[in-house]
Amino acid sequence: MPLGISDNLFKRIVSAVLLLPVVLWPIYVGGWWFAALLALGGALMIIEWCDLTKIEPRLLHGLSAVLMATVVPLLLVTGFDTAALLIGALVGLSLVGGLLVRVERTLGWWLTGLGYVALPLVALFYVREASALVVFWVFLVVWATDVGGYFAGKGIGGPKLAPKISPKKTWAGLLGGMGLSAVVSVAFAAIFDFESSYWWIAGLLAAWAQVGDLLESGIKRSFGVKDSGGLIPGHGGLLDRVDGLVFVAPAVAVLMAYQPLFGFEL
Repeated sequence: MPLGISDNLFKRIVSAVLLLPVVLWPIYVGGWWFAALLALGGALMIIEWCDLTKIEPRLLHGLSAVLMATVVPLLLVTGFDTAALLIGALVGLSLVGGLLVRVERTLGWWLTGLGYVALPLVALFYVREASALVVFWVFLVVWATDVGGYFAGKGIGGPKLAPKISPKKTWAGLLGGMGLSAVVSVAFAAIFDFESSYWWIAGLLAAWAQVGDLLESGIKRSFGVKDSGGLIPGHGGLLDRVDGLVFVAPAVAVLMAYQPLFGFEL
């Protein structure tokens, strides 16, 4: 293997390099390009969710994909102001679905999935309408969390973070992800017109991303599945790749919506 790295890591690097232009260009230009990226991502994510949670009938898979593909384009047409209200509604939808899982399994997991997938899509749209730079920062924080966690976990090891949910994750990996996120946030601020003091927010968001990662790991474990899919070599499915982003994007949207209460401005 090139440079003596593992086959899995090599696949991860190649996949990341190939996907970067696909993700970064729509973020930069915004508008319908970004809406198309979110629509495609949402459709793929909800199909993986339906497969993962064994949603039946199969007709719901296609219907769900159509719903997720239309959420952001509809927001683009109806206007930016409706996004904040929709974020709250989607949080409620996920909570209702979670409560229904034990009573009506299919309906509960389906509603949970709709909220779980649509929430980060709407949040990213909301953030991008305010600032493309913050969206770049959000993606950078999530990627740094994954990279820092991977190398610190592999290189240091040590006590497990949540062995019953995700046996490979360690406290060293969590701290490595938080640390690298803070460092790249400072570097990002040095290059672009961005507040360097946000390094501590990046660290907290990295920890929050790990919560999202553990939640999806718990769901996969409950269904006896290792990966949500096989779309991205070295990473599994799209849900596996964006599990941290699913949690971080809404958190940043809330920070932006209520930033005066937190005493800073994104």
